[in-house]
Amino acid sequence: MENFQSTPNQANIQLRRPHNNQVEKSLPTHFEAPGELILIRGLPGSGKSTMAEVLTLIGYEHYEADMFFMQNGSYQYDAARIRDAHAWCQNMTRKSLKASKKVVVSNTFTRLSEMAPYRSMTDNIKVVEAKGKWKNEHGVTPETLERMALRWQSMA
Repeated sequence: MENFQSTPNQANIQLRRPHNNQVEKSLPTHFEAPGELILIRGLPGSGKSTMAEVLTLIGYEHYEADMFFMQNGSYQYDAARIRDAHAWCQNMTRKSLKASKKVVVSNTFTRLSEMAPYRSMTDNIKVVEAKGKWKNEHGVTPETLERMALRWQSMA
């Protein structure tokens, strides 16, 4: 597993005088939760979920957007609800971090900006890239995999 540094804490409040001499407050953009967060990113079939499940064995809580689509033990993906799935994953992560828990989130995160909501939750964060080449569990087509690969942004 490869670890990468997160951005520094940006929770400073700055006061500045605009041209009209009014004091304007810049609100905090980053709040640190006391928990620990690992983000695992990779294409479908790269081993993200498997890596995350291993971390549950040593006390991490595991969340991923795909969990939102599980119904009675069956995966029922609905593209129209993908935003709801990611909001659920972020909310569960935030709650666990605020409760000082160790959390692992495994999602594709093909674009670096997709990690921003999680990066704003804590400074205690590591990002791991899964690079395996196994059969994906959710039937993602080769065409979709190729599109996702083209969207991929490197951490370097």
